[in-house]
Amino acid sequence: MADSVQARRWIWLFVLVSALFGALSLIVPVYWIALGLLALGGLSYLLLNPDKTFFLAVFTIPFTERIRVLPISFSINEVIILFAVGSCLLNGLLTAPRVSLRTSLDGWILVLTLLFFGCGFFSMSHTGMLGFFKIVEAFAMFYIGIYLLRTRQITRADVLRIILVTALFQASIGSFQSVTGIGSDFRSARGYLGYLGLGSNMVWHGKGTTWHFNTLGNFLVVSLLVFVPVFFRHIRRKKRAILWAVIILLGIITTYSRGTLLGLIAGLIFYLAVSQPNWKRSLFMVGAFLFLVIFPLVSSLSNSSYMETVSYSERLTIWQVPWAAITSSNKAFWFGSGLNSYSLAAWPYIPAFVPLSQYHNWFAHNFYLLTVMESGFIGAAILFSFLLFLWLNAWAQYRASNGGHKTYAILISSAMVGVFFVSIFDHTFASPHYKVFVFVLLSLLYVKDVPVRHCV
Repeated sequence: MADSVQARRWIWLFVLVSALFGALSLIVPVYWIALGLLALGGLSYLLLNPDKTFFLAVFTIPFTERIRVLPISFSINEVIILFAVGSCLLNGLLTAPRVSLRTSLDGWILVLTLLFFGCGFFSMSHTGMLGFFKIVEAFAMFYIGIYLLRTRQITRADVLRIILVTALFQASIGSFQSVTGIGSDFRSARGYLGYLGLGSNMVWHGKGTTWHFNTLGNFLVVSLLVFVPVFFRHIRRKKRAILWAVIILLGIITTYSRGTLLGLIAGLIFYLAVSQPNWKRSLFMVGAFLFLVIFPLVSSLSNSSYMETVSYSERLTIWQVPWAAITSSNKAFWFGSGLNSYSLAAWPYIPAFVPLSQYHNWFAHNFYLLTVMESGFIGAAILFSFLLFLWLNAWAQYRASNGGHKTYAILISSAMVGVFFVSIFDHTFASPHYKVFVFVLLSLLYVKDVPVRHCV
């Protein structure tokens, strides 16, 4: 009897839905209804599967193209992050898993939340608070990762796999853009092979789905530095892993970003130095890397016209612009001009001979200067202390732990070295998507917290 009642209910529901869509088709074209149903089905799937939504959010981190609606702009990645938050909340309500989200980063995240809120609220720019909401996206991805990992809906290996897939996808697109020129919007005389007599000096810069080749290069560098410890410690099929590494490395090279190469070299030297069992082995590995890779490359290019392209006199000139804004007043020096304020605070100091159409090329090109300009020396000291803590704490956890956690600790530490060095000649870490990427990586380490007092 109960089964027949249930069947009648489903029949009536089917009739009502059919009648609704039949009536709707009289006003709305059928293909729009079909698209709406597909969209509704896709959104429902994302909301009911937080693990898939989280993976999609990670995969779309390099999709930096922004959609502007009135005064607000957003990327597809930010939309997916919003769905990931809703999906985890819905998942928690439906399954009610008992899990703590507490980590040893909670205090730092609270301090950074207050810092970015203040820098956004008191910003010279009317979009300052948008900058605050964007750092919140990174914090949200951190806690989503912690939640899914601790409820065992995903594993740390799953997250590394999606990062690897993302890096391979972006590197392949970037290499294709560089070789064909299709999809690339910048060309320069930085072709390494050309200076070795194996082709043209003029090359297209690959940028993947990011907005700039430096952005792609920095993303791939951190991805490769994450992959290297896993390669040496856990991957058995070395030939396949070498192929993956070559694809990512080729993607890095075809961005032709010099700051990116600096970050990669620094991160690799750090890993080779600290991952060895004794200082003699460390000295040998670092020396071999310098002698076999770096010195031959430098000597090959040092006598060529390529050295003209690595002159940083232009970059030093650009750095004078944010520095002038920083030193314009005591308030700007100590407290900064606020988030998203570069065009208001720094542009007045761009030389008069630069046309307005070129002002976007005079952005900071230095994460440290940009941070001081936006948050002052007080805010910058807090943020840089946090980044230094991440590096030291990861290194300390590497020395204090064993097994798989040891790998996650060293990969985070190596990745942070890469972040420090790429930030000298670029401001990628100031971008929302890069912060999201870093905090996704941090969730891998802090999901199994080694108490700070035991490892620092």
